[in-house]
Amino acid sequence: MQGAWWAFGITIASLAALAYYAFVILPARIHRWRCEGLRAFARLIELRTQGRYGKAEPMAELASAVAQRLGIPLHERRRMELAVYLRDIGMVAIPYPVLNKRTPLTPAERELIGRHAEISASITEQIPGLWHVAPIVRLHHVVYSEQPDAPLTAHILSALDDWLRIAECADADTASSVLKQGAGARYHPLATQAILSEVHQRALNSVQTLTRSAALWL
Repeated sequence: MQGAWWAFGITIASLAALAYYAFVILPARIHRWRCEGLRAFARLIELRTQGRYGKAEPMAELASAVAQRLGIPLHERRRMELAVYLRDIGMVAIPYPVLNKRTPLTPAERELIGRHAEISASITEQIPGLWHVAPIVRLHHVVYSEQPDAPLTAHILSALDDWLRIAECADADTASSVLKQGAGARYHPLATQAILSEVHQRALNSVQTLTRSAALWL
């Protein structure tokens, strides 16, 4: 009788381990494989535009942290991360001279570049298993006052894309000021607050790390 209970227990444990692998470990690995594959697309755009578009690594990591702050479910965070790698793929349809123009763009050229979100979404819809990412790609430059009901993940990408671009061209404080001024109009208030909280916390952590490192030399 005791042997039967042992066998039963081992069977239950094996089934539980199999279920954990199938529903937790395997989906996580598939997501990572997808991200690694899509990273090549983002890198291609980054190279084609001399680093002006397509940068994905900083945004992917920061967007995930911001989404966690907002309590966004895991499956939506993963969908958003995939959108980060695909958001600028539509730049392949924009003429090279326009993408890399050093002088100010004309209204027609700005409109042309603005079409990249729709083109990116159309390409994403053609990738097997990723059609559900297309709506976020399409709205990754969404304006809060125009589409307040757009997915929160799209609002995160919209605000974060501007923050990273401004921080690179100027500094983090300037980027944060722009987001604060645009909260409720250009940017989603919740997304803005979460981004500012995250970058502030990271700045504090960096200072604390430097302080501890300096203390080791005293």
